[in-house]
Amino acid sequence: MKRLNVWWNFHLAIVVTLLLYFQSSASAAENTSADPLIRIPVFFITDRNLQPSKLGNIDFGPHRKYIGDCKHDPFMGSAYYVVENVDHKTVSSHLQDLGWAKAEAKDKLGAFEAIPLTDDNFDKIQKDFYDKVQTKALLCPDRNILLFAHGYNNSFHAGLFTAAKLAYNAERPLILYSWPSVGKLRSYDTDETNVEWSQDHFNDVITHLEKICTTDPTIKVRLYAHSMGTRLAVRATPLLREKPYLVEAALICPDIDDGLVQHYIRRYLSANGTAELRVYMSRRDKALAFSQLVHGGYTRLGEQADALGGWITKTLTAQNANTDAAMTKAEHDELTEKLAANKNRMQTIDFTNIDKGFIGHNVPAKLVCDMSFTNSPSPGLQLISQQSGLRSGLSNFFTKLTKLKSTNESSLMGDVLHVIKISESETSNSKTLKSKTSKSISSDSKITELKTSDPKSTELKTSDPISSYSKSTDANLEKSDLKTVDSH
Repeated sequence: MKRLNVWWNFHLAIVVTLLLYFQSSASAAENTSADPLIRIPVFFITDRNLQPSKLGNIDFGPHRKYIGDCKHDPFMGSAYYVVENVDHKTVSSHLQDLGWAKAEAKDKLGAFEAIPLTDDNFDKIQKDFYDKVQTKALLCPDRNILLFAHGYNNSFHAGLFTAAKLAYNAERPLILYSWPSVGKLRSYDTDETNVEWSQDHFNDVITHLEKICTTDPTIKVRLYAHSMGTRLAVRATPLLREKPYLVEAALICPDIDDGLVQHYIRRYLSANGTAELRVYMSRRDKALAFSQLVHGGYTRLGEQADALGGWITKTLTAQNANTDAAMTKAEHDELTEKLAANKNRMQTIDFTNIDKGFIGHNVPAKLVCDMSFTNSPSPGLQLISQQSGLRSGLSNFFTKLTKLKSTNESSLMGDVLHVIKISESETSNSKTLKSKTSKSISSDSKITELKTSDPKSTELKTSDPISSYSKSTDANLEKSDLKTVDSH
């Protein structure tokens, strides 16, 4: 009997070992089955001129579609862009329905193809385009449509690259609005003129998206814009004010006068809005510091580094005897109370620690999408609250040089959310993080608790001091990461 038991136990052990082996092999095969490259679909609207690419495919150039009279019929269509599959995603049936596809053998990283809709009747093109967008939005549980406007020094190809990165991380339909940026460093002034010229075309996009959302109120829009493209978003504020279909407006490294933005806030923003408002800024961003210098020393929105909720509160409660009737104390207190109640939907996010290149000024696509859909950063990253006003050294230098320092030194409510990198051990053991960070707290650091206004979103809490932003960090920033800037 003992021999029989030994025999059974021996064979049972062999069977279990084989099962575990094949299971681990299957898991390994599944992990390695993901293709290294993926075709990501992007809808596009552009008022650039049409031109053939070097490969003979459709491409769009650096000039306006019209020289002279404008017919208000920009090119509309769909495109794909081949991106690196950094997260080892598999193209599921759902993603296939959204238009994702495995890269073909001939595809190389950065390959793209744009297919504009064609018809003699532009109204038909327009209807066909927005019908396709709506159809894709209905495939997603939250029925979100993403709209992205690129910035200065971006060709159509470069804008498509950033749009594809956002779409890859969001896994939702995305419309790229590509205005005629020349795509050259020396053409900053031309880009400023062209982005202003494109405003009415961009406003048409907002109007048509509103029609979709009015027809089906379950469909929502998230608006993303980078650098000079944020001017399109800010100037569209009269159309977007308090509209329930807009669930988020994210301005990434916004290259727009912050004083001008205050004017739009006072006229068009109220405490009754519901959209999440986010400004992403980086103290590594030298591009905005030079833009500040070019524009006479006036601060760009992406430099001011104040808590957005507090900055908006101060702007809305400020008095201007020349334009407004004096606000009573009761009205002032009521407005302040409303803004304080929903200020958590207004965030300034400092992503200095993950910004790339010597110039900085990048689009942190994964961070932006994670914040949009989970209200928390990517694994390996953490948000730490810190007081407002921590600007880059170069921005402060140009402010002193031009002698245009703000005369209003009043403190603002709320904190800026700093993105810091954490190791796996720190992720699994918060005590380790606390012991490491408590040693290098800056004397002016103040840590608070952030609670989101959305009960469904992840709640972020921390009482740990921040080590990544000790005094030594500012000195290290200028010495580290001296890579060539990514022109995209």
